[in-house]
Amino acid sequence: MNKSIFTMLALVAVAGTMACNQAAANGDQAMESLNPAMETDHYLQASSSVTQCPGTAPELVAMDMTDAASGVALEANRMTVSEAGAYLIVAAPQVGREGGGPYGCFDLWLRVNGEDVANSNVQLCQDEDSMAKDVIISQGIVPLEAGDVVEVMMSASNPEANICIEAIQPEGEPLVPAIIFSMIKY
Repeated sequence: MNKSIFTMLALVAVAGTMACNQAAANGDQAMESLNPAMETDHYLQASSSVTQCPGTAPELVAMDMTDAASGVALEANRMTVSEAGAYLIVAAPQVGREGGGPYGCFDLWLRVNGEDVANSNVQLCQDEDSMAKDVIISQGIVPLEAGDVVEVMMSASNPEANICIEAIQPEGEPLVPAIIFSMIKY
C-alpha cells in the first residue's frame, strides 16, 4: 500500500473516531447505534510480567496484571464473561528466547470452556541459535455465553529450544509484557 493511501486511511479513521466520541459525549443515539461497542462495558485487558517457557503438552498462559476490566473477570489465568455476545479477542505474546538453542516452534491458541477454538492457533519457529523476537497475534470474534471461560494456551515442539514468551524490562522504558491479552464485547 503506498504511503499516501495509508495516510488517507489513517486520517479517515481518526476523524471517524473523533466524530463517534463527540457524538457519544453529546448523547447522540444515532451515533451509538453505529458503534455497538459503545453500548457495552464488557472488556478486559490483561498482561504478564513473567517469562514463560512451555513444554510439549498444552499449558495455560499466566497473566498476573489486569490493565483494564469491566464485565469480564480474570481469575487463575482464566477469563469469565458476565454477558453473552460476540467478543473480539486478541492474544499477543512476545516470543523469543534468552539464549540460543536448537530448532523449535512455539504455538499459542484460545480455548473456551476447555475446548480449543477452531482456527485460533498461531505459530512461530526459530532456527538453531536464532535470537529473533517477534509478536505473534491470535485474534478472532468469538460468540460467548454468560459464564463462558476463555483460556490462552501454549506449547512448544522442542522444549530444549527454550522458545518462550518473554517479559522484558528495558531500562528507562515501560515493561514489554510476555503477553498482552484484550477482549471486548461487540
